[in-house]
Amino acid sequence: MWEEKKFLICVKTYPEYSATYTETVCTAAVLKETGQLIRLYPIAFRYLLGKHQFRKYQWVQAKIKKNPNDNRPESYKIENDSIRTLDMADTKNGWSVRKSVILSQTNNVFGSLEHLQDSQLAQGTSLGMIKPREIREFRVQQKTDSEIAEEEKKKKQILNQKSFLVDKKDLDLIPYRFLISFNCNDPKCAGHEISILDWEFGELYRKVSESVDWREKMQQKFDQICSGEKDVYFFMGNMASRRRTFCILGIFYPPKVKQPSLFKS
Repeated sequence: MWEEKKFLICVKTYPEYSATYTETVCTAAVLKETGQLIRLYPIAFRYLLGKHQFRKYQWVQAKIKKNPNDNRPESYKIENDSIRTLDMADTKNGWSVRKSVILSQTNNVFGSLEHLQDSQLAQGTSLGMIKPREIREFRVQQKTDSEIAEEEKKKKQILNQKSFLVDKKDLDLIPYRFLISFNCNDPKCAGHEISILDWEFGELYRKVSESVDWREKMQQKFDQICSGEKDVYFFMGNMASRRRTFCILGIFYPPKVKQPSLFKS
């Protein structure tokens, strides 16, 4: 049954071509009623009418229901025509509104990726947040020739499919993957290097890719987000076909709260 819910958009991944849905974007949101972190999938975001297109950290009201084709507990379908975009959650007072929503439910935040993977084995958990102990590096890795060729082949097949319902939109394929290496606050953690799928990084690459210093510009963006002045959390989500494989879907990075000095100056 469809139920009308209000939720805060937290994550939008870079679009991918889909043989079934033409194009998909994985979206994560927090339900206002319960604080639960949910996945809204599939959404062909660029094909939504303008009034239905939402922004990151925007409140949305829409009809959703459990996705019958995806048994991951956090996965829901959304009725596109029911989407109503509401207010933005602003960044005032150190992102206090955003933090009060996103970090309100402690079940959303796991002590480590290892803990999240344990929960996946025990309960099927497929979506959660972690707070890395140490963020070591941002790295750009070129995809293999076969990977690029396969993506181009899929793109061509989908764009050539005849459709009387929608005009197909061209999508810039990114021949690189963006990786973040980090350590968790867990004695079992031997370190991780994981892809980030956030739309912001894909869009930034599109904007700067013609520049000779595009790698430096990507690094600057990463350094800005993950600086020591930010309280960094990763939104982690697994793959429907590979439940043990988690990617970084997005980054939550409110400014750190400065502790008052114990001594008067």
